[in-house]
Amino acid sequence: MNWTQVLAIVLPVMFAIVIGLFYNNRRLDDLRTDTNKRFDDVNKRFDDVNKRFDDLRLDINTRFNAMNEDVKELKTDVREIRNLLIELLKKESVG
Repeated sequence: MNWTQVLAIVLPVMFAIVIGLFYNNRRLDDLRTDTNKRFDDVNKRFDDVNKRFDDLRLDINTRFNAMNEDVKELKTDVREIRNLLIELLKKESVG
């Protein structure tokens, strides 16, 4: 076997390997692009969920603040009623 025969066999094999490497690399880029797109979609969903939780947290804080105000008003009313009852009892015990 002389060199021309060896080159005739080896060169097509080498070209096939190089072409296969480039094709496979392109497929890996496609896979990477697809994977990145999926991760971006998941990140968008997490952002949506986080936004919903933020909205829910604001709503809960608003409701708790309103309830706290109501409780403060009730405490004030109870103090007034208690003071009125104490005055009434003092008047009855004196009179």
